[in-house]
Amino acid sequence: MEARNHGQRPLDDYLLEGTDETLTADLRTAGALSFTGVSLCVHPTEVYAAALAWVREYVKQPASRTHVLFSIQYFNTSTSKVILEILQLLEGVQRRGGEVEVHWRYSALDLDMEDAGRGYAENTSLRFYMEQI
Repeated sequence: MEARNHGQRPLDDYLLEGTDETLTADLRTAGALSFTGVSLCVHPTEVYAAALAWVREYVKQPASRTHVLFSIQYFNTSTSKVILEILQLLEGVQRRGGEVEVHWRYSALDLDMEDAGRGYAENTSLRFYMEQI
């Protein structure tokens, strides 16, 4: 059987510990990806560069089923572009026959986070589950 990543070193699970200003990204090769917390950082493409690189590698040889959880209390406009990039990368998995589910959790009192999730659902072809908590 061919090694993952076409002969390169296998992809390892990845954890980015969140802070008061950055998300926790817990990315598992078995197909469980989660992004939780808040993101207030000014340069999110730099802060999340390693997580984005991981997702770019993951989509080359994904698990047969990918479960993505976003449980974010707040993110700024620049972070929204990173989230969209992640979702667009995962659309590639779906186009190639993989199963991708996105679970967007939001507080019942947070209409902004609900609207953000609905916006991503409308602008991607991924299966979204809106989960009010």
